[in-house]
Amino acid sequence: MAMTYEMYEFRKLLKELRRKRGRGTELISLYIPPGRPVADVMRYLRKEYDQAGNIKDKLTRKNVQSALESIMQRLKLYRKVPPNGLVIFCGAIPQGADRGTEKIEIYVIEPPEPVPSFRYVCDHEFYLEPLEDMAREKKAYGLIVMDRGGGLVALLRGSTYQILEWVTADIPPKHSAGGQSQRRFERIREERVHDFFKRLGARASKALLPYLNELEGIIIGGPGDAREKFEEGDFMDYRLQQKVVANLPLSYTEEQGLRELIIKAQDYMREASLYEERSKVEKLLTMLATRPGAVAYGVGEVVRALQAGAAEEVLVLEDVDYEYVVRTCQNCGYQESEIRRSSKAQSKGWTCPKCGATTFTEEKTHIIEYVGELAKQSAAKVSIVNPKSEWGEQLAALGGIAALLRYEFSS
Repeated sequence: MAMTYEMYEFRKLLKELRRKRGRGTELISLYIPPGRPVADVMRYLRKEYDQAGNIKDKLTRKNVQSALESIMQRLKLYRKVPPNGLVIFCGAIPQGADRGTEKIEIYVIEPPEPVPSFRYVCDHEFYLEPLEDMAREKKAYGLIVMDRGGGLVALLRGSTYQILEWVTADIPPKHSAGGQSQRRFERIREERVHDFFKRLGARASKALLPYLNELEGIIIGGPGDAREKFEEGDFMDYRLQQKVVANLPLSYTEEQGLRELIIKAQDYMREASLYEERSKVEKLLTMLATRPGAVAYGVGEVVRALQAGAAEEVLVLEDVDYEYVVRTCQNCGYQESEIRRSSKAQSKGWTCPKCGATTFTEEKTHIIEYVGELAKQSAAKVSIVNPKSEWGEQLAALGGIAALLRYEFSS
């Protein structure tokens, strides 16, 4: 699946929580699995509250107990734990360099996957690993691109690939002389080929075995017959060998060959989200060519289409450089808004058209968040596209954001 707006929000929150730091062990992480009675959790927290009373440092004791009180107050709103469980982060976050500036912050999350077990952690940072695992793309594919000149090993996860290993070959060219000399050179050449295959297999095994349980399959590709001989020779670990699902001819090697392999292997990797992203962008481009009135592109047009309820699905680059800004006059409260590039400096001067005052505040929202909120109001879908992919580059040519419309819309 391409990244949804909900997953984008989830990952953004995790990044924010990862930056939080407390003084000492004052930040509480509470993981409650589905089916756990709320009353049991409350009894556990009351016990922790009592034990926190033994903390010698007065301010630390106050902060930990205040966090526990906040969690218990929030839990009173739940008659039972939600279907996927509940995760609560709470603690005293310093607002300045000095002690005593801490402020209790609480975050309550209904996770996208079931919480595996009950866990209570009190530390100087929030315990996020179980949620980060939920946010990570689970399905991965191993990719090997090779010929007798060398090879590379890569991992495709979601819509992003990572090259794990480069392996060079030291194979002499074929010898044109005849007789014993030719046979000797051919023997040396085949020994070098076999040595290269062994090294490539060993490096591929070392690189891919840590992902064994996540691998949906391994796909080998390259020009010539070296790729076939490599697979037939069982040079990789037998567990990886069993996961080879395709061996495809390519025109290129190295990273250009890797991109070619990703495109050619579509039938074997349909569950990878990059193909869904590609399909969505290609559909949008086809619609733009055949029915341009059914597509809006550019941040201004897309926002107007969303505001009118005309947008059915929005495609937006994950790194799109726009923000929605609301400017408020500090004298009379007059407000106006604009969409501008995030990299643009804050407005140096502004005069309120209502009262003439020049003092104002600005509230900024990243355009993905603003689009996501507009989409919720009109039941439109939002898909986040990887900017590093080929189709991400195509979307970038349209301003980094475009929408398929329910009906032709004139802005």
